[in-house]
Amino acid sequence: MHVDPFTQDEQQAIMETATGQIRNQCIAFFWIGMRTSELIALEWTDIDWKRKKITVNKALTTAADSDETTKTKTGTREIDMLAPVEQALIDQKQYTLLQGRKIFLNPATGKIWTGDQQIRKTFWIPLLKKTKVRYRNPYQTRHTYASMMLSAGENPAWVSSQMGHSNIMITLRTYARWIPSDNSKAAKLSRCFLQKTQKSNNKKTEDLSAILTKTCKKMTNYDKIQSLFCM
Repeated sequence: MHVDPFTQDEQQAIMETATGQIRNQCIAFFWIGMRTSELIALEWTDIDWKRKKITVNKALTTAADSDETTKTKTGTREIDMLAPVEQALIDQKQYTLLQGRKIFLNPATGKIWTGDQQIRKTFWIPLLKKTKVRYRNPYQTRHTYASMMLSAGENPAWVSSQMGHSNIMITLRTYARWIPSDNSKAAKLSRCFLQKTQKSNNKKTEDLSAILTKTCKKMTNYDKIQSLFCM
């Protein structure tokens, strides 16, 4: 498996260029850890706002006319909703909440995405060209999420469960070089990301500190995180 994560600078460039629904979907790509097929199958009823959890139990692929089950048994899972994802979903409500079940739709047609290929052709390739970011397919955003969380010091078992891996050895084998010897907070990374992207778009988020504090209560210590988004 080829793992080629996007750097923090590349992510920043993408977020500063993307707008509207595409920006919201890009944030979800980088901060949710789902497979592309799982993300485009996500529905509003899968979001537990009170508990800040997301249920992953289906996928949409080019080969299927309707929702399929997740890739593996462990692919059906409940994952944590980190602060950047929560804010992106709040922003996304205005576009699709009243249009049907799916959260992320093709903004050009208002219809459900048909798969990874359509996403790449519709906005991913043009967006990376515009930002002059070296091309990687959308699936590399999943690898980016895993490498960010592990570099931040998150527990590999937690990352493995978020990713829906069938066992922790897959996580350790795939992302071994991003596992540090000390611990840090994914929420600290989230806060720095939000501050930078929202500043660049002149957007304000009320009580951001309070939101992040609630989001990260269950997470670990932070030290090394400042080298990622807080330079």
